[in-house]
Amino acid sequence: MNDEDIEQKLVDIVDSASESLFLALKYCYLVADEDFYNINIKDLFKIGLRDITDTECFRNLGLSLERGNIGEMAGDTFAEVQEIIRYSFAVRLPFARRDADRSTVKDGQIRAVYEMLGEYGFSNPDNIVSLSYKSAAWLARTKKAEPQYDTEWFRTWVYTYGHELAAINNRNMFLLGCADALFPLYYSSLRERLIDELNRDGNE
Repeated sequence: MNDEDIEQKLVDIVDSASESLFLALKYCYLVADEDFYNINIKDLFKIGLRDITDTECFRNLGLSLERGNIGEMAGDTFAEVQEIIRYSFAVRLPFARRDADRSTVKDGQIRAVYEMLGEYGFSNPDNIVSLSYKSAAWLARTKKAEPQYDTEWFRTWVYTYGHELAAINNRNMFLLGCADALFPLYYSSLRERLIDELNRDGNE
């Protein structure tokens, strides 16, 4: 594969994983509604994590993400979350490159992937994602540990901008609990996928 093909493949993986996690949050909120308690949340996790780049997989649940079912999560305000997820994944690209020890992909290519993802849409209001690409690149270069990927920024977003999602009720608490599990699981799967692709594509 040439450099442009490799870069585009990495972009597609990160972008698809971002969309899949964004959709998973919506479906968790939908499942939390009293009318859908008969759906096992473990099944939703399994469906999403089977292939984090498959953005159509949740359709098999046969549920609708219309505003009447998920409220503000169907609107423009919550749409920003997908751009924050994309950003939070993209800034960590240097760690995947560092740990792909068989890859010949250059740091400049990883930076190009990050910039391409930025063209798809980044958001980081008030710097709620504390890690930046520059700081991640420095940590990776100096062989420092990668910070844990968790829900701190998402909880901050919810309680600052989330409107009805910030209300203390069973449904919102269920969503945050699901997010606590989903975020590290999704990122771990993404990291493994990127490392595999880097090790393979960089040597083809």
